[in-house]
Amino acid sequence: MPSKREAMVARANALVGCGYIYGATGWICTQKRLDQQAKQYPMYAEQIERYGPKWMGKPCYDCAQLTRDVARQAGVNLPSGATSQWRASGLWSEQDVIDTLPREGGLFLYTMRDGRMTHAGVSIGDGEEVDARGHAYGVVRRAISGTSFTHWARLAIDYDAPAEEENAPVEPETRRTLRRGMEGEDVKRLQEQLADLGYEIGASGADGVFGQATKAAVERFQRDRALTADGVVGAATWAALDAAQPGEEEEPEAITRLCLSGAALSGVLRAAAEAKKPLLGGGNVRLELRSGEYEELMRLIQAEG
Repeated sequence: MPSKREAMVARANALVGCGYIYGATGWICTQKRLDQQAKQYPMYAEQIERYGPKWMGKPCYDCAQLTRDVARQAGVNLPSGATSQWRASGLWSEQDVIDTLPREGGLFLYTMRDGRMTHAGVSIGDGEEVDARGHAYGVVRRAISGTSFTHWARLAIDYDAPAEEENAPVEPETRRTLRRGMEGEDVKRLQEQLADLGYEIGASGADGVFGQATKAAVERFQRDRALTADGVVGAATWAALDAAQPGEEEEPEAITRLCLSGAALSGVLRAAAEAKKPLLGGGNVRLELRSGEYEELMRLIQAEG
């Protein structure tokens, strides 16, 4: 019987090659699903329409849903969003920055941007990880050193225990129902999630006080998600907030090509030769220009044109 660590690593490896669609939870990709996701998440509609067809007939995930799937192999129920996963109390025995990451499988990886987690993955040991990388790439396995991950977390479980051991699943914190007039850290978290999604929460910002501005923001969010717009944050609204948190994915880099000839080409070649940069032999060449040098290069290019 495999250990919980082994079960999580095996599941992560089994998901390599699956597709990526924002908001996907492991369902099989169909045109109907693509249309639904593009409508529900308009900020990702272009990527879904462009790359979605390549995942037809395959199971699809986004980054936080992939980590949820892997954690379930150890009897752990993670929240839906990467930020909510990281902030959940009772789930983690250890959290730290990526520079301290142990070389072991079953640890969860996160990318922090502006105080929130925008991407998630899972380590599989020996410096490698699996993550749902983006619409263009799907679920991939790669070296952690080449990723954007900034933090890691260890589940509060016995990693060496049998995966099928009859233990009660580790649940995320129970979140209370919030309404106008309430205060606390969970209200502040609610306000931060709403602000991350672009909803106006008032001049006081995320102050932990559920006032009229927060209630109005909740109602707008609920209407946008076809929920009962009563301004009360219960289980359904919490789940919708988690699922709607903006994420981060990696898309192919745009490549800029310059075609040079004559004086412009001669200038670049001279600069490279003087710096003794390896134009041949397989080395990478990086051209760095000061503002004046850039302007001169552009002048030469225009003159050649």
